[in-house]
Amino acid sequence: RKVERWLEENPKFRLLFLPMYSPWLNPIERQWLSLHETITRNHQCRYMWQLLKQVAQFMNAASLFPGNQQGLAKVER
Repeated sequence: RKVERWLEENPKFRLLFLPMYSPWLNPIERQWLSLHETITRNHQCRYMWQLLKQVAQFMNAASLFPGNQQGLAKVER
C-alpha cells in the first residue's frame, strides 16, 4: 500500500513488470552490458581510482538525469 500511495504521489515513476528472468527486456541489463563493453572490458585503467572515475563518467553520460540533479526521489520509510 505504501508503494502504491507513493507511486500515486509521484506520477513520473512507474513500475515495469517483467518476466522472472528476462535480461533482454530489462533496460538496466543493457546499460550494464554497455558499461562492460566500453569501460571494464578494455583494461586501460591501471589503478582503481581511474576505473571508478571512468565508470562515474559513463554513468553520468548515460543517465537521464546527469549529475543526479532531477533523478533523486525522496522515499519515506
